[in-house]
Amino acid sequence: MRSNMTKTALPTSLSFLALSIMAASPAFSADSLIQDTQLNTIMIEASYVAEPSSKAGSSVSQVDSDTLAATLTRNLDDLVRYEPGVEASRDSRSSISGINIRGLEGDRIKISIDGVPQADSYAPPASRGQIAYLGAGRNTLDTDSLESATIIKGGDIVEGSGGLGGVVKYQTKEPSRFLAPEVNDTSASLKMGYKSASDEFHQTITAANRTGKVESLLLYTHRDGHENKNHKGDAGEDRSFGATRGSVDPFNTGSDNLLAKVQAQLNDHNRVGMVGEYFHSNTKATLYSESTATEQRGLEDQSIRRRVGLFHENTQANTLYDRLMWQWDYQNTKTTNKTHISTNNRLVDRFYDEDIISVKADLMKQINAHHIRYGVNYDVKSLENLNKNRVSGTTTVSRFAPLADADIFGLYLEDHWSVTDKLTLIPAIRYDNYQYTTKGDEYIDSWGDNKNEAITAQLAADFAINDTYTLFGKAGSGFRAPNLNELYYYFENSVGGNGYRIKPNPNLKPEESLFVEAGVRAENRLGAAELVAFYNDYRRFIEQVSLGSSAAYRRGEFTNSNIDQVVIKGVEFKGSLHLSKSFEALREGWTLNGAIAYAEGDNLEDNEPLDSISPMSAVLGLGYDAPSEQWGGKLNLTWAASKKAEDITNSKQWLATSDYQLVDLTAYYKPSENLQFNVGLFNLTDEKYSNWNDVRNIAVNNTNLDRYTRAGRNFGIDATLSF
Repeated sequence: MRSNMTKTALPTSLSFLALSIMAASPAFSADSLIQDTQLNTIMIEASYVAEPSSKAGSSVSQVDSDTLAATLTRNLDDLVRYEPGVEASRDSRSSISGINIRGLEGDRIKISIDGVPQADSYAPPASRGQIAYLGAGRNTLDTDSLESATIIKGGDIVEGSGGLGGVVKYQTKEPSRFLAPEVNDTSASLKMGYKSASDEFHQTITAANRTGKVESLLLYTHRDGHENKNHKGDAGEDRSFGATRGSVDPFNTGSDNLLAKVQAQLNDHNRVGMVGEYFHSNTKATLYSESTATEQRGLEDQSIRRRVGLFHENTQANTLYDRLMWQWDYQNTKTTNKTHISTNNRLVDRFYDEDIISVKADLMKQINAHHIRYGVNYDVKSLENLNKNRVSGTTTVSRFAPLADADIFGLYLEDHWSVTDKLTLIPAIRYDNYQYTTKGDEYIDSWGDNKNEAITAQLAADFAINDTYTLFGKAGSGFRAPNLNELYYYFENSVGGNGYRIKPNPNLKPEESLFVEAGVRAENRLGAAELVAFYNDYRRFIEQVSLGSSAAYRRGEFTNSNIDQVVIKGVEFKGSLHLSKSFEALREGWTLNGAIAYAEGDNLEDNEPLDSISPMSAVLGLGYDAPSEQWGGKLNLTWAASKKAEDITNSKQWLATSDYQLVDLTAYYKPSENLQFNVGLFNLTDEKYSNWNDVRNIAVNNTNLDRYTRAGRNFGIDATLSF
């Protein structure tokens, strides 16, 4: 712990520079023609109902399916590659586990697919220097099934528990995107591709149909690959053991994803439909980095997500609503992790299973200048963990947490109030109530129930200074209910007189936040830009704390506790410019876009920096799309600052990373209406670099950090044939 914490001053010069550029540039002069570029995003609340208004007061980014294809996106890491301030986070079993937004990750980010909340993470702590025997993340989807991913940075109380750091909304593809408008039509396509960084081949088959008033879609994706290479390359013939190993461990990976939809337009005002999803991924690896000459280790992991759902949309206006959308969904997510250890023929077999039945309704009503949204959700969850440990043919069974059911209820009300033609206010309020009910058995005690409730509120605003500039801001409160792992995790090791114990804490309170962000947008026919600053104050942050040691537990006793206080603040800028409209000498189709993000965070309880904060990063992209729409490309430059020792907790300062610069080039070509190629060359300069989020949780200080470098120069290619 540091008694006097060194602080990096918030780069206000960066803010002034960005504002000066926006004010001085003729692209954003007040007398430029009225905007035809939209920087703020139309939000999708469910896969079938679009809000008519932007997410005013918020910083929002959206990645659509065309961008996913153009950037050869194959996973969440690729999806957020060009979004500063947002990164994919990894678990201790070398898998992508979720999304990090402005330094918060895990269950502090609300993630949903078509409005259905995704399973909680479940990752018990690992022994020092070893991978965790169980790590259930939140990455059970395939990007080829997505129509868009919408990222709301910062708090958003309408989403309820979990949205402390931000919200990620995935929307799956609809039948209509593949079909001609209104008429009977059938469409099919085959997509095949390869990514050299992981030696992965993938195939996606899509079929869609409209017959009368019924639309249907069937989409299937298969992937087959290996470990993500580091700068040294793949594992090759390297059979060296231990933490000093420089090569990545060899992995075999695969996944299958199936999406099916059927929808019917019953009449002018009623639309119904059903959806089914099945996702299955598997991984096998030889863990040379955790093996010795006398003991070999390996892993075998599997994640499965199943979902079936129904929806009904009604647009017949009445006193209560102009539009009603309700949906019912059942989802099961199960992660099974097996670890093989040659000594005594040991097998550690653990799983986390989460069932959810989710019912939600969203209603909209226009009353004069008030566009009112309100809704209700009710989720019922069943949660289970089970551990099997086989040693020399003898199997013992245990649990880390008791069997649990969770009941989650929420109500919200939001008013999009057009006060004047320049000023819009968006007040919102939400009520949440949750309860965990546990049941003990022969493996573990029940430990007791946990319940709580919260009322949260926020106020957002947009003020149009003129046709070009808009001031926006948002302030409010948020909360997150503790998850099963945080409440009930229990483990005891008293072997050899050097034991330790981790105790449950069923009395944990929900985490709370106060957030404020403010910024300015500039939009006209030449481009768009946005500058935003944010400040988040988190209370009751849930962290593991020490309870001291004793003769029975010489290594100590630990438990989760609510701590005060964590603060995260920062500034972000993004913009895009139609170069062809700004400079007459350039032919039509040239664009320039860029973004930069800076954040800092501190755990004021321990007077230490928050290690989950990523260093400052920036992206600059130069693109060209031919007027014929047959070909185009983009050059992206990425820069990330170093993670300095003074911005890292004392025990991890040896992990400090250097700054790096990346150059990526992507292109597409359509030789005909039915055939398209996408190609990408990544890390063109063969830069050797490490991502801070990849290394920050390493515990053994003799680890060869070269093993955690990212891939050097690599490429990808996709071909899509449509019928």
